[in-house]
Amino acid sequence: MDAWQRAIAFMRSVDERAAESVVPFRWGRALINRRLDRVPDLNFLIADHVEEAGASDLDAEAERIQGDAGLSHRRVNVDDPPAAERLSAAFGLLGYTPERFVIMAHRRRPDREVDTAAVQEVDWELMRPAREREIASQPWGADPRVVAQLLAKQQLTAQSTRTRYFAARSTAPSSPRASFEARVTRRSSRPWRRSRNSVSAASRGRSSARRFVRRRGMSSSSW
Repeated sequence: MDAWQRAIAFMRSVDERAAESVVPFRWGRALINRRLDRVPDLNFLIADHVEEAGASDLDAEAERIQGDAGLSHRRVNVDDPPAAERLSAAFGLLGYTPERFVIMAHRRRPDREVDTAAVQEVDWELMRPAREREIASQPWGADPRVVAQLLAKQQLTAQSTRTRYFAARSTAPSSPRASFEARVTRRSSRPWRRSRNSVSAASRGRSSARRFVRRRGMSSSSW
């Protein structure tokens, strides 16, 4: 198993632990969390056996499974890069938006030292208000229900893997991040879809996959 496969396997194991139910279908499995139905990162199809599948086949499964679950969005994750490339155009014709995410393998030590004296380990309760303000400042944060569910999602994910929170105190004027500039890390490093590191990233060997999303009158974060 190469670095890409190990990273995907770890990500999916964390995702499945947060699911209320896992629904198998011909080309993979669907993760469902009805309690947090406004969080697409907890409600999506994983298509990992797509050799003979077309975008219309996967769309039909999304309609069946996510529709039955009462979800207002449709999302299909295709973790195999060649398959994702093959299906991209057809998903676009069906009204889906392709979202590419990249996994970077950490191969060497950082190339310079960074002063971390201002950084301290904190607990979730201390970090939560800053995270809440940050989410609320985003376009998808206008709905208080989305904010609440995204915060609950972060706590749910943290319960399934050993998580540590680090923050640097800020003296900047009041802003979504004024109290704390928060960072999250995991003992088993999860390859996040967005890099928010303020230190030098020493990474090589990138691989990318895609998720295909169709929303129906809802907004959400891809955090």
